[in-house]
Amino acid sequence: MSERIQVEPESPDPRVRIRCGGDLLVEGWDQALVEVDGHGNQPIVEAKPEQLEIATEGSCTVRLPQASELVKSAAGGLVKVSNVRGGVEVEQSGGDLLVEETGSVRIGSAGGRVNVAHAAGGVEVTKRAHGDLIAEQIGGAISIAEVAGRLTLQNVSAVRVKRARADVDVQNAGGNAVVDRADGAVEFINVDGAAAVGRAMGRVSLRGVRGKVACDRVNGELHLAEVGEAAVSRVMGDLTAETVRGALSCRKAHGRAKLREVGGSISLGGVGGDLVVEGCGGSLSAKCGGSVELATVRGNVNVAAGGDVRCRLDDQEGGSFKAVCGGGLTVEGGATMVARGPGAHTFRAGAGKGSYSLVAGGSVHLESGGILKGLGEEEGVRGARQAARAQRHIARSLSRTLRRKLRTAGKRAAEGGWEDARSWSFSFDTDAPSSGASVRDEEPLPDIEDIDVDVNVEVDVGNEEDVEPVSEEERLTVLRMLSKGKISAAEAEELLDALGSRAS
Repeated sequence: MSERIQVEPESPDPRVRIRCGGDLLVEGWDQALVEVDGHGNQPIVEAKPEQLEIATEGSCTVRLPQASELVKSAAGGLVKVSNVRGGVEVEQSGGDLLVEETGSVRIGSAGGRVNVAHAAGGVEVTKRAHGDLIAEQIGGAISIAEVAGRLTLQNVSAVRVKRARADVDVQNAGGNAVVDRADGAVEFINVDGAAAVGRAMGRVSLRGVRGKVACDRVNGELHLAEVGEAAVSRVMGDLTAETVRGALSCRKAHGRAKLREVGGSISLGGVGGDLVVEGCGGSLSAKCGGSVELATVRGNVNVAAGGDVRCRLDDQEGGSFKAVCGGGLTVEGGATMVARGPGAHTFRAGAGKGSYSLVAGGSVHLESGGILKGLGEEEGVRGARQAARAQRHIARSLSRTLRRKLRTAGKRAAEGGWEDARSWSFSFDTDAPSSGASVRDEEPLPDIEDIDVDVNVEVDVGNEEDVEPVSEEERLTVLRMLSKGKISAAEAEELLDALGSRAS
């Protein structure tokens, strides 16, 4: 038998605190009464000067005036709150938490799924939501300390997420959108402010961001489309960008990079695979382990590549060129085609006033609609040696770094003490590439910080430290520990970092 109690509060917008051992249903209604149904239990209702307190050991249903404020409430089971305009604060729910048609929402922890819809104010999770969290039609800012399940936000204001242990989807955000850390993928679509991702273990896709974009560490692929200025620290997978209104910079990209329609300058500290740039409104500075394709770059170009370099210019582009190539040089200018062998070459092509500095382990191919001038005899021996040394430097630096890090990982794994183990697999290839060959897509990021793209400066790779080769038994032992999950996620990240770090 249900026990029902009715109380007339002194205020039309009372503060109400509820402690419930089972499920809790709270409804706002148009009456000036507070009504409590105990569902077979005798609820306790106590009117205090500052608030009305309700307590029951079982489940209960509470009806409040719509202008009420629900404060510091908790329930052992499911919690459902609707039509409470004064704001909702739930310290703890043992099961799912459903909130709709309310003012602001403040949540401590929720044992199940959280669904918040049509909140006039902001939404805050101060501790942890253990299941999925869905929020839509939120008028104020969203702040989430931690969510264990998938996070889905639609038609919201500003967003700040400190830790998400699964995927994050944000669509139509009226302010800034920031995720400090996500263990899954991250996707932002239509963000009126800036967007930032601190660390993401999966793929990151940012589309339709009006403000600046910043990414610190992305363990998967990174895709940018229709964003403002973009600054990226490290991408372990491929980097693609389409329609970046401002400048774009990336310190390290371990996979391929494909950039189209970048309004400002481009700065790439290191790209492990191939690089394609089509449409760049400013200058281009890039270091790449694979081949490079360039088209419609309006500013100066400074490129060092382990493979081939192909550059296409329109009639108004071009300028002075310095090219160092381990393979051949081919220049097509108007009706003229000139071919040269390996070496260092200086010439002018096109009607532009730009400056182009190209270092390629392979060949260089230039297509220009303008006039070709001043291509003299190549400095074959010096230029070919420069390109070959650059390639050897990349391979040797990578080989030394991998060997040191693998030995360190093997010693630490043998000592035990690994926590949070995961299964990881790696494929290491430390063989030096042959002259003129591009680095394969799956190879790690080359270390080419010390390569000077100025053709008048020799590449110094002499007096390199001798490193004892890793035995096959050592290599198999370490890889076996990795595949069996004896190495933590943190150590796996350290090994991945080693692929792109400079040998000490």
